[in-house]
Amino acid sequence: MKNEKVNGSVLAFDIGGTSVKYGLWHEQKLSNKGKFVTPTRWVEMVEQLKHVQTEFAQLLTSPIIGIAISLPGSVNTDTGLIAGTSAVHYLNGFDIRQELSEQLGLPVSVQNDANCAALAESWLGNASETSLAALLVVGSGIGGAIVANKKLLTGHEYFTGEFGYAVMNAAGDTLSELGSPVKMAQRFNQLNSTATKLSGKGVFDAADKGNALAQKCVDEFYHWLGIAAYNIMVSVNPDCLLIGGAISARRGLVSRLTQQVNVLMEKHEANMSVNIQTCYFENDANLIGAVYQFLNEPGRH
Repeated sequence: MKNEKVNGSVLAFDIGGTSVKYGLWHEQKLSNKGKFVTPTRWVEMVEQLKHVQTEFAQLLTSPIIGIAISLPGSVNTDTGLIAGTSAVHYLNGFDIRQELSEQLGLPVSVQNDANCAALAESWLGNASETSLAALLVVGSGIGGAIVANKKLLTGHEYFTGEFGYAVMNAAGDTLSELGSPVKMAQRFNQLNSTATKLSGKGVFDAADKGNALAQKCVDEFYHWLGIAAYNIMVSVNPDCLLIGGAISARRGLVSRLTQQVNVLMEKHEANMSVNIQTCYFENDANLIGAVYQFLNEPGRH
């Protein structure tokens, strides 16, 4: 991957279930970052995107050459169609790339959010020196991606790396259900006798203060995420496994996962090195990866 230079700016959007982040890629860096609440309807989404585009166009002396979009779901970058489970249901089932290009009057690229994070890390981040990297994005669900020789592995249905769908136990529970801090908090709140509802961070904080139920829920969270990390290591054998999402800022996450994976490696006599890191770009990874997708699509140069 080369460090792409462009004459002009790329406007990037990261569409999520609760908010839409945006930023301007200009002179090899991301600036003017902001966000708005994810609209409930497609027509409102288009209006919000237009509003941000107009605001930036009035500020800049150089042109905006295109729009780069990161979004949830299984994204076909050839047809512009989104399928599978998506946190924003109205994005599915039509050529969103063509529709937005017509509405915004500029070339548009679309890519899955976890894939964007992997592209950012492989381009300029913690996977830039690797030949094979895997990514786990841990949030309300679990996303993932695999990058080999600086290119995404997508599969014939653009589903490669969707580790969150992996079934983890005999009951059929998936990694997204067992390894999500949001779901962990929901389980804690169901079991907790008090009326106070805690977030994932709140459960971690309660565990740190000695709350026995919180400690049990946190231990279960790490148990399942550690098994997932082990499974990725032995099945993909990446140079490194990167952890993304807000959880990546938690102190001790990498050391605990590494310890659990090493225990499993020893138990099953899998003589492999374990390299687990957090994403370099943290919450900006999706935006930067979306820019890389835009710059490297066929016919862009």
